[in-house]
Amino acid sequence: MVVMNDLAKDFVEFFDCEYEYFANNTYEEIMEKFEKYSKEGKEKGYFPVIITVDETLLESLAFNISDDEEFNIEDVRDYRKRYISSIFSEGGKNILRDLINIRKTEAEDDEISFSEEILGEFEETEEEKLNSPIGFLNYDTDKPEELFIVKVPVKNPWEIFAWFPMGNWNECPSTSEHMAISRYWYEKFGAVPITITHDVLEYKIEKIITDKETAMETAVEMYGYCPDVDQSYETLGQLAGSLVNSSVWYFWWD
Repeated sequence: MVVMNDLAKDFVEFFDCEYEYFANNTYEEIMEKFEKYSKEGKEKGYFPVIITVDETLLESLAFNISDDEEFNIEDVRDYRKRYISSIFSEGGKNILRDLINIRKTEAEDDEISFSEEILGEFEETEEEKLNSPIGFLNYDTDKPEELFIVKVPVKNPWEIFAWFPMGNWNECPSTSEHMAISRYWYEKFGAVPITITHDVLEYKIEKIITDKETAMETAVEMYGYCPDVDQSYETLGQLAGSLVNSSVWYFWWD
């Protein structure tokens, strides 16, 4: 039997639902279980989400709920009920439009041409396709971090952010923004959050992008959502090329 450390035990208290713990497992073992729970969840009414055992993440989750790095489980439950039963998941397209306009204004203020230097031309290469999650891998070893697969008992995938309110710092969106944008992308692409760390978020995509126009439009939306995508791609045209025929979307906030 694997013994959990104190931080992992704190995460378990925060989860307040079923989970499986992976202290030191292979990528293949984790993904085999994740696929199993993805199928099972459709029948039993939950969404599996990979959560890394990350002190910064737990502190961020607690702070978003109660403005404190410590959490009370009753406060956590009240927060989840409030957000799940709210209208916070509406208006995702409008939120993205406003965020994109902010990015364009920032570029203009910095005397940067949005169309030429940020947007650029569509470029597609096979090397940049992403069809398996990587957000829970250690940057140095490429091996999985200590993590959980949590069976989040919500009806809709965007409500995962009510359960795990990551973000609300720097350019990383707030809970309501995550929920609304996630709902918009779910209704458009079947996007479901599958990995959450303190600074990484991944979505699994059911309706994969296959055309240039949708890819370019979505790349611009992604830049509004997560402007740090420009640290991985020279232009949004390159990002758009990576989206075609990719079933996983990766976001990292600095």
